[in-house]
Amino acid sequence: MSDLVLRQLQVDELNLLPQLMQDCFGMQVDEDYFKWKYLNNPAGNFIGFGAFHGNRLVGFKGVFPGLYNANGIQTTIYQSGDAMTHPDFRRQGLFEKLATCCFNKIQEKNPLIVIGFGGTKSTPGLIKIGWKHLADVRYFFKHKLQLKWRNLFSKRLKDYHISETSDLNDIVALYNKYRAKRDITPIYSHSFLTWRLANPRFVYCCVLCKKSNENVGFLIYYKDEEKLFILDYCGQTENTLKALFRYAGKVCLEKNLIGLITIAIPESSEGQQLKRCGFLQNPLNTGPMSAKIPFIVLTEPKLKDRFLHQNQWLVIPICHDAL
Repeated sequence: MSDLVLRQLQVDELNLLPQLMQDCFGMQVDEDYFKWKYLNNPAGNFIGFGAFHGNRLVGFKGVFPGLYNANGIQTTIYQSGDAMTHPDFRRQGLFEKLATCCFNKIQEKNPLIVIGFGGTKSTPGLIKIGWKHLADVRYFFKHKLQLKWRNLFSKRLKDYHISETSDLNDIVALYNKYRAKRDITPIYSHSFLTWRLANPRFVYCCVLCKKSNENVGFLIYYKDEEKLFILDYCGQTENTLKALFRYAGKVCLEKNLIGLITIAIPESSEGQQLKRCGFLQNPLNTGPMSAKIPFIVLTEPKLKDRFLHQNQWLVIPICHDAL
């Protein structure tokens, strides 16, 4: 550890991250992804710290900001981003040290409020330094056989017209009108959505649902390997959502994919709504779609009552930085 230097990563050093990602996880990710995630965010730039062995980057922890409506006040809340330690330098406490550097830097200008969608390896380390595990986010899915069956036997939903759209202002307006609110709700804006859908790892498609020529709902999806992933959605009524999910199911079948998939906290109103709309969960702890994604939060002791209760948060897929 004595021959390692921990310091803040500079903007012109983001080009070091793809090689570290490859060394740590075997993933090939272009520098453009890190520039999108850490530099182009309209909520502000990232905070990242690296561990250097000479000129070689061997560890990294990054966080990036998002804007939330927290109890009626616009609040900057950081999200825990990439955490990487080269295999040759593990078991030296680098993860906790780099994370602590990031959190101390946040507190120079903002209250310490950080969220994370934890991994199986990173979450125990974060819990050790004060994070609270608020809930598990689970996968919800519809298999293609289920989609075919519903197309044959389900009651048709009339009066809805659904088509692709590039008008993000319509989507922002629908989110603000129909999305269920919580004490802590992500702020949708044209600049946020433009940035969020510019993630170079995926190609997103937005669809708009109209009834009697009025906008009543939207859905955003992308193709993820052999699945169609629903990144966000909202609608005037549950029938609106059923019409949107049926449209997504039709796209899924046309592309010969294995099914629809999205994520939610099962106990939340979003999770219950997905169940009523025909989505399933794997009830086991093994097998396809069985993974649990910990939703975790770190904050100052004086803010615990405002930020450390699961039902205070609106947790939706578009918030997850890996989607």
